Amino acid sequence: MGQEGVVPVPSEREHLLHLRHTERGREETTSIVMVKGKRVIQRIENAASRQATFSKRRNGLAKKALELSVLCDAEVALIIFSSQGKLHDFSSSSVLETIKRYRAHSREDTISISMEHDIEELKHEEACMSKKMELLEASKQKLLGKNLESCSFEELHELEGQIEQGLRDIRVRKYHLLQERIAQLKEKECSLIKENTLLRNECLKSMGLPHSPFTASKEVLSHSRLVQDTDVETQLCIGWPGRGRTRDNR
Repeated sequence: MGQEGVVPVPSEREHLLHLRHTERGREETTSIVMVKGKRVIQRIENAASRQATFSKRRNGLAKKALELSVLCDAEVALIIFSSQGKLHDFSSSSVLETIKRYRAHSREDTISISMEHDIEELKHEEACMSKKMELLEASKQKLLGKNLESCSFEELHELEGQIEQGLRDIRVRKYHLLQERIAQLKEKECSLIKENTLLRNECLKSMGLPHSPFTASKEVLSHSRLVQDTDVETQLCIGWPGRGRTRDNR
């Protein structure tokens, strides 16, 4: 009977497990209460309450900004516009100077990001161009008849067609160049003939003979024969013109 009325004393291990289970339950209960009691952030509908909350939190935010600048020696600038459009600002030094510094820093970040993006694009383009250059070089070597060991029958047949087409294009281009050269030489020939005719006409005109582009050569020949059959009179004058002695030679 005495043994049945004695309450068993729990061991130390059982006591620790009980305490751990109790603490875990308390933590879960506390987290549930915090989740259930979480305040929802939304717009305050009452205008007076909204204005009072704005003033209170604005002052608190400015106080926190001041504490941050003093405690951490940081440059802090705070800009707030109310719902009515009123400006409220705070700065540990100068709002304008802080804004200038922010813009310069943002510009540097933007330039850095842009440069990194451009560098990546250039690297990608370089890789693509390198592959294209390798393919073009391989195609060039095949057109020159080199490195054909790895080509199949179909590739060789296609390569042969490309070479034949290239030869046809070369011959056509060569023919056109020859035709253009011939046309240029003909134009030059016509120009030389016209120039020769003009010079011949001037020569005939200086001799006092009628000139014509069709009879100029005949007139020149007849004039030369006429000059050969006619006696030529020469005078030799010694001294100043009109004063010296004159000697006739016949």
